[in-house]
Amino acid sequence: MITITVANQKGGVAKTTTAITLAHGLALKGKKTLVVDLDPQGQAATILGLEQEPGVFNLLVGGRSPAEVIRASGRERLALIPGDKNTATAQIVLDAQRAPISRLAETLKPLAKEWQYLVLDTSPSIGGLQEQALWAADTVLIPTAVDYLAADGVARILETIAVLGDRHGWRGTLLGVLPTFYDDSTAESERNLGALQTMYGAQVLTPIHRATVLRECASEGKTVWEYKPTSRAAEEYARLLYKVLEVL
Repeated sequence: MITITVANQKGGVAKTTTAITLAHGLALKGKKTLVVDLDPQGQAATILGLEQEPGVFNLLVGGRSPAEVIRASGRERLALIPGDKNTATAQIVLDAQRAPISRLAETLKPLAKEWQYLVLDTSPSIGGLQEQALWAADTVLIPTAVDYLAADGVARILETIAVLGDRHGWRGTLLGVLPTFYDDSTAESERNLGALQTMYGAQVLTPIHRATVLRECASEGKTVWEYKPTSRAAEEYARLLYKVLEVL
């Protein structure tokens, strides 16, 4: 089982869209893939056309087994452990219990018997479940909007990863930095993408352009592979998908 954590400590960078699109792409390529929604906004369920549920809370605090909280997505080989506002309560409880950094990884470990990929969607808040999700990762993907604060959000995640390595012996890898909301018609996007490339070099992946179709997908409860598989957005996410399959 390969665990991919999608993370950034800045909100509004298309983390959930990226997590769901990648997960469904893996499923379409024949890989049994499970998404775990660790963001209290619970939008992974919304994007898949499902109801938000306290699945993560029930798993981490309520004593439920993974099998009890997994929900079918209506798509072959793709399922979800949903989250909702109760996920924030789960984080408070785990912090109060001083749960070890490995708590989430140990809880998810039994899933290796059934699932080939886990995709962990995280909240932008530092600490708690985000750090546990990073610790659980075999590889980390950092989506980042191409704006003037982009480099700051990426730097914070990389700092957290470095701390996990130094203090806890994390041995995962960085899949890459994924620029999102890119608009090549504006000088700002060009300038900020260039700054990311200067700072992080080959770790910067091919950007995902700003696209109305991705907003429409969310409102329809469909992924881009279902809604408009021939769109530029689908082609760009396909590059990410093949990168994952090649590297992992």
